[in-house]
Amino acid sequence: MKFTRREFAKLTAMAGAGVMLPNSVIVRRAFGQVGQAPPLPGNQIPQFVDPLPLLTAQGGTMEVLINNPANLNTIYMREFDAHILPTGLLAPGIKPATRVWGYRLGAAPTLADTYLGPVVVAERSDASTKRPTKIRWVNALPGTAGSTVTAWKTSTDRTLHWADPLNQGMQMTNYAGPIPVVPHLHGGEVPPQLDGGPDAWYARANGTQYQGHAYHTFGYTGGSAPGNYADYYYPNTQEAADIWFHDHALGITRLNVYAGIAGGYILYDSVNAPPGDLGGSAGAAKIIPLIIQDRKFDINGQLFFDNLGINPEHPFWVPEFVGDVICVNGKTWPYLTVDKKRYRFLFLDGSNARFYDMFLIDPVSGVKGPPMYVIGTDGGYLDNPVLIDPNATGRQTKAGIAKSLVIGPGERYDVLIDFGDTAWLNAISAAYAAMGMAVPDPLRLHLRNNARTPFPGGAPAPNSTTGRVMEFRVSTTAAVTLPDITYNPTPTSNLRSGHAIVAITGATQAVKRQLTLNEAMGPGGPLEVLVNNTKWGGHSIHEAISHNGVTITAAGVRNDFQAVTIGGSTAYYSELPKEGDIELWEIINITADAHPIHLHLVQFQLVDRQKFDVAAYNATYDALFPATNTTLDPMTGLPYPGGVYIGGYGPPKNYNTGNADAAVGGNPAIGAFLNPKKWPKVLPLQQEKGWKDTVIMYPGEVTRIMVRWAPTDLATTTPAAQLHFPFDPNGGHGYVWHCHIIDHEDNEMMRPDAVMLNPFAPSPSARPLKKGTDY
Repeated sequence: MKFTRREFAKLTAMAGAGVMLPNSVIVRRAFGQVGQAPPLPGNQIPQFVDPLPLLTAQGGTMEVLINNPANLNTIYMREFDAHILPTGLLAPGIKPATRVWGYRLGAAPTLADTYLGPVVVAERSDASTKRPTKIRWVNALPGTAGSTVTAWKTSTDRTLHWADPLNQGMQMTNYAGPIPVVPHLHGGEVPPQLDGGPDAWYARANGTQYQGHAYHTFGYTGGSAPGNYADYYYPNTQEAADIWFHDHALGITRLNVYAGIAGGYILYDSVNAPPGDLGGSAGAAKIIPLIIQDRKFDINGQLFFDNLGINPEHPFWVPEFVGDVICVNGKTWPYLTVDKKRYRFLFLDGSNARFYDMFLIDPVSGVKGPPMYVIGTDGGYLDNPVLIDPNATGRQTKAGIAKSLVIGPGERYDVLIDFGDTAWLNAISAAYAAMGMAVPDPLRLHLRNNARTPFPGGAPAPNSTTGRVMEFRVSTTAAVTLPDITYNPTPTSNLRSGHAIVAITGATQAVKRQLTLNEAMGPGGPLEVLVNNTKWGGHSIHEAISHNGVTITAAGVRNDFQAVTIGGSTAYYSELPKEGDIELWEIINITADAHPIHLHLVQFQLVDRQKFDVAAYNATYDALFPATNTTLDPMTGLPYPGGVYIGGYGPPKNYNTGNADAAVGGNPAIGAFLNPKKWPKVLPLQQEKGWKDTVIMYPGEVTRIMVRWAPTDLATTTPAAQLHFPFDPNGGHGYVWHCHIIDHEDNEMMRPDAVMLNPFAPSPSARPLKKGTDY
């Protein structure tokens, strides 16, 4: 059953929830999910049975790739079995085997202890020494006929705008064919051809090449290649940071990442490292990644993915996948044995949609702690450590000390925890003495999660399942040893060796943008989720429409967006920043949930958040939409009468005409709907004050970020001619910005942007890094 999107919209409008569905979907509705065994409830899975997989350098099981700039490293995307579930779950003494996908440095393992990895450790390039990371990314995944990852095969939804390797158009059935992939270096400051954009996918050849845009697919080395690999040379010129890579293929990111395709990328700076032993490859190797994801499993121990669509237009897509099992480093509810000393952890939320709100607690005594110190975020080190203290008093919280660490999908936090903290150990001893008990050895601490789902107003996490993340087993009788991490954090410590974070939050912006976060609703709930009410490609599904005598759309295309055609495909851009500029983005969230918004290429700084009058804003916003002649409202089956929100139409006004706040974006000015006395601006949390590439934007709030389209280490006094990247940022299909709830991203909550070159800066041919030679 093949339809155009317009036909889908009409069918949905005319039939509502009763639209005719294929027999396979009717069967699926009768039995719960198609093609999957029944789910295994998370509360039936034992916890804290197996140890946390660690980096190979620490004697663990997560592969490590120590970068050598002279080498071309090969990373394969493969299908294999992994030990995710606890030993003995399905048979005494036996580790269950779950079929997964993952990145691997060599041949597919017979049985791996984790699907995650590898972790790339690379040194920052500087003006005199180039240290790129050269990776050949090989798609060695089987086609759907050879794959046994049922959760992926039964959840592909071809009614979404997706890669579609066989060019079969929209279908009401699951996909069968070669599996598209593309690696994205999340947080990477890289040329657009190396970004791993969603349209840069490629599939295993098997005699035929299946690919998206060839300029992406074959990397940035100037040559051609078979259709199943891409050579990407990452320049590593950005500041030291804990970034990561994951799949980003159009319309199936949620499924590829869920199957296991994700890894870490630690970029260190041996010259500008903080004091102690945090810097260098030796210091980087002491980082313990904590990659947190939620999953579901079936009764056979295989991955389970919800694929019962809530609207007939999208029979398999669900707005947010949330699992009832927590995995860390690819292991369900693991434990980690630690001594009474300092450890450095990289917290990374790799879930599809779940947020986490975390602190440590001894479940027996109820004593919380030890405290955490955040030393870095997405874009690198903070200026000073930030204390997270679960025992903070009201006065302390008013002064900015958080009691827990909140993290959304895509975000990272670099954290020190001292399990030898004297005040915490004294509190533990006193609590057990009061109970007439000896302090147990080991002391079992739980990393708790208090985040609601959907965040922040949904159901609380059950204490017995998703309210727990992992267990730390602290040896309490062993002698205190010299900490591996010699750096002793205090809020006044200097982390950046004189390199203060460039403060751009108070800078004068070249452009102010006011952009919305939207949900287009169908009979059962969201049909799609949008940024600035605009679909991924900038197309409108509606007929030519005039509003107040001005043509807003012509033949289904916004005339206020810029059309760019490359490789036979046209996208319509609205965000066209100029290299070197600082822009203020005011993101107006008129949905019911929080969204972690991620920008590719750049790091930005969070300015503030502020509540606004949502009802009044929506009334003004909706009133600006025009009437339609033939396009039907899926909720009523009738043409839009005017003054009614039209999902996917784009902003209701011309994007480039400034509003009363002198902001572009095509939306009513938010200033008229703010009440500073009732809803004052809320400054970022202390741990959010560094460079960020992903930030949580709460419902009913406008979130302001300062976006700098230049490297993060350039001072605000840098002359205009020097405000540029060391490579050409204008090329390919540009970059994207999107929600990192990847179920949203897969259904239109993503837009491309293109960087216009700084006219005062050197031409790309005169820049330090050149296409095909340095990366």
